[in-house]
Amino acid sequence: MKKSKTLHFIYVSVIVLLAVAVGILGFFLGKKIKEDKNENKKHYEEKCAAYALENFHYSKGQIVFIGDSITELFPLDDYFAELDLATYNRGIAGDTTGGVLNRLQVSLFDIKPSKIVLLIGENDVNGRVEKSKILENYQAILNEISTKLPDAQVYCMSMVPPNLTLETYTEIDVEKTITTMMELNPQIENMVNSIPNMTYIDLFSLFADENNMLIEKYSDDGIHLNAAAFEVWANVIKPYLQ
Repeated sequence: MKKSKTLHFIYVSVIVLLAVAVGILGFFLGKKIKEDKNENKKHYEEKCAAYALENFHYSKGQIVFIGDSITELFPLDDYFAELDLATYNRGIAGDTTGGVLNRLQVSLFDIKPSKIVLLIGENDVNGRVEKSKILENYQAILNEISTKLPDAQVYCMSMVPPNLTLETYTEIDVEKTITTMMELNPQIENMVNSIPNMTYIDLFSLFADENNMLIEKYSDDGIHLNAAAFEVWANVIKPYLQ
């Protein structure tokens, strides 16, 4: 009987300790997520404010790249300096389809680019935004651009996959993310190609390996593109920008 009580006490103690550990982990994870969201919001607002100031001395009719961190990290001057038109980078790390939709005025319409390169959606998928909402936002972005800049040439990049083996972002369900991207990309392609002056460009197949994950040589963290990948992207898009 005494041994049974001792085992029961140990069992209960272990359960309590596990519950406390899970609670502590949940607290800090929730705090981290909240901090990340606040940091992304601050970065978004600062970038939009910077773009508003830049617009006063930027020329109209140029080229704008717009998107999330993949775009923000793209050193455009290293690849497109020889073009007749200037290339302006309007990427914001952490941005989403909803974020791009809300900043079209300051990012695009105020400087009326003649060519636009759009890559967005990865953060929506990673954040588990409903597919229907992603498509709704994407459609709204295209409609706004088509209405406000009817003569602009718009090049919409497919979303590019992450890589499971480069485990920098462990909170991302890579397999689910890839499946969702593969479902969304064809729908976005149909959407884009139904609108005049808009072209869909498939980056997914260029950057995906046999398992549909991002080829390791194209990323250092499994999510963001590196110089080798930017070289590929530049070679694909440059003929459209000349």
